[in-house]
Parts: sequence; C-alpha cells; structure tokens
Amino acid sequence: MKWSVALMAVLIAFSSSFAGTYGIHHPTDAVQESGSADESTYIPEMRWLSEEHPLISAEQVEHYAGVGISEGKRAVIMYENGSVSYDYFSSGNDAYDLIIIAPDDWKDSLAPLQQHKESHGIQTMVVGLNEIYGGTYFSVQGRDDAEKIKYFIKNAIEEWGIEYVMLVGSYYRLPMRNAVHIWEDRHRLVTFAIPTDLYYADIYRYEGGTIVFSTWDTNGNGVYGEVYEDGLGENDIIDVYPDVYVGRLACENERIVRNTVEKIIKYENKAYGEEWFKRMILVGGDTFPGWGVVEGEFMNNFVADIMKGFSFYRIQYSQGNLNAVEIEKALEKGAGFLYYSGHGFPYGWATYAIDDENETWVGRYFTPYIAALFNGYRLPVIFLDACLTAKLDFNSSDLREDGVPMPINATFPCFAWSFVRHPYGGAIATVGATRVAFTGVDEEGPHWGAGLLAASFFEAYQETDILGEVFAGAQEAYANNAPGDTFTLQEFILLGDP
Repeated sequence: MKWSVALMAVLIAFSSSFAGTYGIHHPTDAVQESGSADESTYIPEMRWLSEEHPLISAEQVEHYAGVGISEGKRAVIMYENGSVSYDYFSSGNDAYDLIIIAPDDWKDSLAPLQQHKESHGIQTMVVGLNEIYGGTYFSVQGRDDAEKIKYFIKNAIEEWGIEYVMLVGSYYRLPMRNAVHIWEDRHRLVTFAIPTDLYYADIYRYEGGTIVFSTWDTNGNGVYGEVYEDGLGENDIIDVYPDVYVGRLACENERIVRNTVEKIIKYENKAYGEEWFKRMILVGGDTFPGWGVVEGEFMNNFVADIMKGFSFYRIQYSQGNLNAVEIEKALEKGAGFLYYSGHGFPYGWATYAIDDENETWVGRYFTPYIAALFNGYRLPVIFLDACLTAKLDFNSSDLREDGVPMPINATFPCFAWSFVRHPYGGAIATVGATRVAFTGVDEEGPHWGAGLLAASFFEAYQETDILGEVFAGAQEAYANNAPGDTFTLQEFILLGDP
C-alpha cells in the first residue's frame, strides 16, 4: 500500500526541528574557502573548523537546512539558495575510502570484497562489530550498540578520511535505529517507529557556533528521531543530510555473505560498458484510481524523461503487459535500472487498473517469483516507489495481519532484499521503504513523498554513477525541496554496495 496526498498533510505537520543557524564543518589541514579571495590557511593538526562565513548572507540564514556532503564536498546547505561549499585538503589522514562493518565471524568471507575494492583503488577496511564495541580502534562511546557504531563512523571520518560505509548484516545482526513519529488519534498518542540507516549517514549537525555529533536524541530521553504532530512533544533536532555514503547488505548468515560478495565482484568486473545496461524497465499502473493522474504510469514517464541515453521497456496497464511473465522476461534480458511505482508489501508489489473503482490488484509480483530469475550478472538497480518493500524486520505477524495462517513465529527476507540476496540474478541493489510510504503527484509532477524521492534519485544519477553518491544526492535534494518531511528520508534505505 501507499498513503495518499491527504495523509501526507498529516505527516508534513510533523516538521522536524532543523537547526536554526549556520556554520561549516570540514576535517582539514589546509582550507581554501570556495568563493573567497583569501589564501589557504595552514592548520598544523587535524581539527574541526566552525566559523561564520561572509558568503552566507542574512537572507540565506533564513534558509539554512543542515551540513553534509553536497556534490562531493562538505557544505552548508540551504533550502533555496543551494550550498556554500568548502574544498579541503587532508595531509596523511586519508587512510581508507570505504569501511565495511559486519559481525566479526563474517570478516573472512568479506576479505575477497576488500581485495577486489583495493584492486580498483578503493582503500577498504573490514571492521567487526565486537572490534567497535570493544574499542579496538577508537575509544568506545555511545549508550547502545547503534550509537557506538555511529560514533565509530564519526571517528573513521575524522581519523581515516572515509567517505563510504557498507553495513553488512540483517536487522537482527547489525542494529538499525528506530526513529519515532508520534501523533494523536482519538485522544490517544500513537507511536510509529521507522527503522532507518540514515541515522548512520547523518553524523553531524550545527549548534551554537559549533559542529557537534548528531545524536538524534537532543532531548536526552533515550528515544531517537522524535517528531511530534502539532507540538504534542519536544522534537529531536536532526538535519537529515548525509555526511557519508551508506548502504546495507542485509545478510542473514555467512552463506549469503559469500554469495552476495561474489555477485558484487562479478557485476563490477563484467557490467561496465555492456549494451544491456542502457535499458531501463518501467513498471506501473494506476496507484490511486479516480484521483486524477494515473500515478504509476505518470511517474514512469516522468522518470524516463530524466534518464537520457536509455531505452525503455514499459510494463504498464495501458500497454496490456502488466504481469509477472513480462517482468521476468524483461529482467532476464538485463537492464541497468528498474523503476516501479505503485503499491508495495514486505513480500511483493501490486497496483490497480486505470480508473478501477473496485481496486482489483493487477501486476502482482511476489518474493517467491524472484527465485525463478536467472539473469546472471545482468543486474539492475531497482527503485521501489512503494510501501514496505524494504521492511527488514518482516516476520510472521505481518503475514497474519494480511490473513495468511502462520502457526509458527519466523522472520523472512523482505521483497527488496530478496532481489539482492538471490544468487543467480535478481538485482545488484534496491532502494525501498521500511514502512508505509506516501506520495504527492499531479499533472505537474511529484511534489513530495516517494515519487519526489524517486525523481531525485534518477536526477542525481545524471551527475554521478556511484550508487551511494546517487542515493545521498537524492536525499539532499529531497530535504531541500520537501523541508520538514523526515519520514520519507528515514524510511527509504539503500540495500546494496554504496
């Protein structure tokens, strides 16, 4: 399912407390301030600079949003005025580009991926969770395991110069942060938890003239990322802009680690320059029959206009081919991207026929179908503009709620991750929502929610082909264009190598 425009208004009311002032942050030894005539200033030891900058006018301060990576540089980001960026040059602290964080007993199985990355010039470090919790590299900070991991990433940025973080482990093997949104329903407070990896990417925020670690718990009550509707409580202050590029391989066991590592290596060695990569699969129907535009197909076409240089295979209700067989055929031929816009579940997707008042599901494609895919290394990146497809905490109770008898309690791989973990094909990476999504689309285009994030993702691809940077670029653009909506940014995660 996907929430509609009407419910979006409720969620936007949960506007998070962005920092209300401005500053810069960059780890540096010598700094050249972009746009300034000043000479570079030599700073003998690593430290954080935090200062007002003459390029930021009083008018721009009103539009201050946050600090993060913008176009590959650490920057002050404004809603309407772009960003004021700072080039920095480090001296001897760029030890690693990528850190891979995983359970300790998986480190040997990740060694081939480390070697592969380094053979391509990407300096890589594999770090075990117990090494983080035990202080092997840096002194331990943090109140729980998730915060200890986040502090480790902060230290790795400052001491090693890392830009990319790969988290390896399922929801139950490597913790996610649950951000909390709270609203009132029939005179009682409803608490809604969103598992998110944005927590690990949003390392810093600006406060009172200083760049500080972003705890996502500024009121100190042990509840993270709190956003209340209509002032019902004190919001936590977060800026939502990523400071590192983060992706997750949600592996449940070591066998899946080995399979996924082999899949990534084969893809990176073989896919570049292949003709099939310039194909894109577009899947959609009428997400909300009778609401105006045919949302799914409209968004398919909207994204197609963005993706220059690609040919398109449309699997849509209006084409008469919206079925599982056509989806499988298209994937078997290979494609660089697949974009689906419609309804989603932890175990699949489905949408509606155009103007179907009875709302009968069409185009159903479920997790078991993925096992029949044998597309080898011809793997797309899939963006799932839908609800729940990346619900990494998917379990028996979800199926019972949907009327499926489940006599035992068990956990299951969610739909989005199932594409990536499939050893004989599927996808190289997916972007999906861990919870119910919403969207706002009309004849002018997407304005908020999943549709706008999807469009931002494919627009970001026009600037870079590094997946983690594409996803972070989409997050930055979304935060600029839909300020206050932390919900969408928190629930969409990247399942794949950043």
